[in-house]
Amino acid sequence: MPFGLGDQPYANIHYLSSSSEPNEHDLKAIIRSYPLIDNHAHNLLREEEAHGNEHYPFESITSEAQGHALQEHVQSTLAHVRAVKQLAELLKCPASLEDVKAARYEWVVRDYDSFIRTCFAGTHALLLDDGLPQDSVYPVRWHDRHAPTVRRIARIEAVAAELLEQLAHAAGFLAPGVDSDWAIEKSEAFLLRFNTMFRNQIKTLAADPGVCGFKSVVCYRSGLDVSLSSRHTFRPHQSLADSALLSAFHSFLQDAVRKHDYRVAEKAVNDFLVVAACDVLHKLVETEGETLPIQFHTGLGDVDIDLIKSNPAYMQPLIEAFPNVDFVILHSSYPYTREAGYLAANYANAWLDIGEIFPMISRQGQESVLRQALELTPASKILWSTDGHFYPETFYLANRQFRDALESVLGELVASEDLTLMQAINIAVDILFWNSNALYKLDEERRFPQLLRACGRADSASRRSTLVNSRENGSATRDCASISHVSISDAGLYSSASTAVHSPTRTRGTPVRSAPRSDATRPASDPFTDTGDSTTMSPRSHRALSLHRAPQLSQDATEFEAFMRQHPEVKYIWLQFISHTATMRARMIPVKQFQKHIARSSYPGISRALTRQLQNERPADGCIATGEFQLVPDFRSLCLNRGIDSPSATVQTWWMVDSDDNDQKVCWDRCPRYALQKQMQALSDEFELFVLMGFEIEVIFVRPMKNDNGTDFTGFDVVHELHSWSNMTYQQLDMLPIIEEIVDILAEIGIDVCQFHAESAPTQWEFSLPPSSPLKAVDQLYKAKETIGNITKKHGLKATFYPRPYAMAPGSAQHAHFSINGDSETVGKHADSFLAGVLQHLPSILAFSLPVEESYARVASGVWAGGEWITWGTQNREVPLRKCGPGHWEFKPIDGMGNTYLSMAALIAAGLLGLRDEISLVQQDTLVDVSTLDQEEREGLGITERLPNTLQKSLDSLREDGALVNLLGQNLVDDYLAVKKAEMEMLNEMDEQKRRTWLMARY
Repeated sequence: MPFGLGDQPYANIHYLSSSSEPNEHDLKAIIRSYPLIDNHAHNLLREEEAHGNEHYPFESITSEAQGHALQEHVQSTLAHVRAVKQLAELLKCPASLEDVKAARYEWVVRDYDSFIRTCFAGTHALLLDDGLPQDSVYPVRWHDRHAPTVRRIARIEAVAAELLEQLAHAAGFLAPGVDSDWAIEKSEAFLLRFNTMFRNQIKTLAADPGVCGFKSVVCYRSGLDVSLSSRHTFRPHQSLADSALLSAFHSFLQDAVRKHDYRVAEKAVNDFLVVAACDVLHKLVETEGETLPIQFHTGLGDVDIDLIKSNPAYMQPLIEAFPNVDFVILHSSYPYTREAGYLAANYANAWLDIGEIFPMISRQGQESVLRQALELTPASKILWSTDGHFYPETFYLANRQFRDALESVLGELVASEDLTLMQAINIAVDILFWNSNALYKLDEERRFPQLLRACGRADSASRRSTLVNSRENGSATRDCASISHVSISDAGLYSSASTAVHSPTRTRGTPVRSAPRSDATRPASDPFTDTGDSTTMSPRSHRALSLHRAPQLSQDATEFEAFMRQHPEVKYIWLQFISHTATMRARMIPVKQFQKHIARSSYPGISRALTRQLQNERPADGCIATGEFQLVPDFRSLCLNRGIDSPSATVQTWWMVDSDDNDQKVCWDRCPRYALQKQMQALSDEFELFVLMGFEIEVIFVRPMKNDNGTDFTGFDVVHELHSWSNMTYQQLDMLPIIEEIVDILAEIGIDVCQFHAESAPTQWEFSLPPSSPLKAVDQLYKAKETIGNITKKHGLKATFYPRPYAMAPGSAQHAHFSINGDSETVGKHADSFLAGVLQHLPSILAFSLPVEESYARVASGVWAGGEWITWGTQNREVPLRKCGPGHWEFKPIDGMGNTYLSMAALIAAGLLGLRDEISLVQQDTLVDVSTLDQEEREGLGITERLPNTLQKSLDSLREDGALVNLLGQNLVDDYLAVKKAEMEMLNEMDEQKRRTWLMARY
């Protein structure tokens, strides 16, 4: 098992007795054995670099000095002498630097992983700032093998530098022959775009479950005296021409382009980056209900730093300006620990990290700094870190020496009767573990409840609770004297979609789905956490996924390992991928082999021919045999297989291909899930809106008939005919055990059916699913349909989503509820244009949502399937878009035959076009059956166009809809049109009965 935890994780830590008062031995044993969260560290050197070289001198493990100051003088420091002695004990060699280097060299060459594990002993979580040179170190996700929890701290200056270079390329600044001395107006346009993109990137990273915080090195670049002036620089329709920021940015950008170096070291620009990032994090509390901390380097550093301006006292105006943002003051602020402690004591949003001085200063100095921290700072505001970097020894020495100092200082306080033994133990475990666990929302008590028991906090009465990094009504709601040891539940808060966003606090890091739930009837695995009535859509806090580069998937290994710890019975992982014909396919991989894929970040390849293949692999025009894409798992969709006798789990995938630089992977433009996600990202980036969706699954249960040898279906027969809508007839009672089994099993895998009832056709039922973000909602939809099919097969029946199996009865749909969400002013401003865009492009959307000729049997009046005319109406089921409430609609012309990722991508893209073009809503609220109106009455309501009544008409509309095709991607649409053309030709070769049977067998 990874991390060296064994079969009984943390069995060797010291447990307090529940029957007696703690003693001095308990205090020492807890400090020595309790696991720790390293809230600020860096990546390790790759094995080939870890032997020691001139770029990374080994002596730097105890000093920030460089050059001659490092090589000639560091060996006479108390910190160095102590470190060599302690490393000699670890390596079992003589206590000289030469012997230590030789012994570590032998161990690193022999077994680098073993050496790292030894140095990481006692480390539970690593929060890694990966801003150091990446060519010589392992990526963040590689460290998963050495600690139970690993998260990324995103360095804002590194994010900015990468983005600046990308935008400079896109703007053509680096093209041959381009003069780097351009007019300031060009830099102004560039700065405006960069400001938007940088803020969006911070929001995207904040939503990434692999990221738990941010960091700034503005202290190194220009000092902690950050000017707040740029906070008011960017205003709508306001020129930047006279701003000092633009002048500084213009000079910086030209110099960066000339030198091909986008490292920001211009004070005005550095200050702008800090203020912009803090502003985004501050506003996330208002829109999402929570935000992430931001760390700042302070105090101790190398000679690049201005020691005077590394004093955290300079940060006071910044901390005051952004009360919703938690500021972590790093590195003990040495030699300014008291100043940092003052800020942490007096500001609810300031925290003191007691790191880096271990092992950089002497034993006496370390104890003195720890005492200074405790002079004024609440123990609940002190965090532990190593600032470990490059060499595993930096982690070993820091952790060992910190435990020594903590034992000494707390022992003194107990001896002087300033603390009781229990108070000292609480301070120790808080600093070691629980303060960081709460601040960064790691939620480790769910995965490792034994850690609560060990320190005497297992019973609810002893758990102190607060809201960390969460606000209500804009004010802080934390109690600084008692940090949380209990996560806030992800209960779900539903309100009208048109109101201001009010999201519940949710824990980050380990996904909620992997955590034990308080309700014993619910399983530990809960991949779809949103709950609520499908007819009441509401805003929820949700995470975006950065799709473009493989390193953004750093959370994968951690999430998968958490899932496997909850479900060790799983032996196989199904990588699922759905083609343009809505055929769900899978690659099945044994768990051990799958773990190798994760470790290597290399996943199964699939032929690109897939996007031009039919359900039976018959090729469409243009199908080629060359090229492939990789199936990269999105572990947010990881879920047990239920309803079949298989110890397996499924996970949906991104389709990824090599990028131009060959070092990174990007999502392929034919990927259906990416098609949906990029529309959502654009909606969020451009209009600060997001969509929630929920589906109604209509399914008809039929009895399959097979040929004599049982190799193929010959048809499907009705199960019973004594049936009516929402009526439990005599024969419907026979179906009830199967229906309730479906609902129960869906609940076990985290899909809470909101309601279910008999529908109108014989043996037809409807299951309403809860709302969620679009990608999760569609993932949930397919998992539910798959599970319904599995359970039904066990009972000798077939669940079909075929549009209209019986001509004498209504057909089946897959109605999509959706709502646009944001603050009330934004939603009110844009709702009509979004709806107008959907209506304008509705004929094209139907090419995806009604994807076979049989689908159009429901484009008719009088069957409550959306009617025949393009319009909308409040609670009107004879129009394609029924308004259910403020900002909430039901999209009716959609069934279960198509690729719903593509259908919903087209719907949101159409709404996005409506917003961009500010389309006016010409159709009025239609409160009657349109088929009962004459032409004049229809035109009076703005109703002038019919829905397509054949698949060919819908496909023609899509082909000619340049704006929608451009948003979805020309390549994707070309593939889709080619597949539908071939599919129509294939189906037209069949007689009516064979065609119906062929489709019902597959859908």
